[in-house]
Amino acid sequence: MGLIRLLVIAALIYLAWRVVKNLLSQANRRDNSAPGSGQDAQAMLKCAQCGVHVPAPEAFTHNGRHFCSQEHQRLYLEHHDH
Repeated sequence: MGLIRLLVIAALIYLAWRVVKNLLSQANRRDNSAPGSGQDAQAMLKCAQCGVHVPAPEAFTHNGRHFCSQEHQRLYLEHHDH
């Protein structure tokens, strides 16, 4: 009888641990989905030449237009600034 009681107690402890872990995980997801709370979230900017999205710190900007590389910036300006 003592072994069964021990197994039931162990199962209850395990279930309680899983419930708490699940609740903490859900709270974490809710906190990270709030606007501006993501530490890894970066603004993505679309290249005016090819349409590829690049992180804002890596983009090249000229007159309000964004580019994924200096080469695409140069090509765009050669064809559109005349």
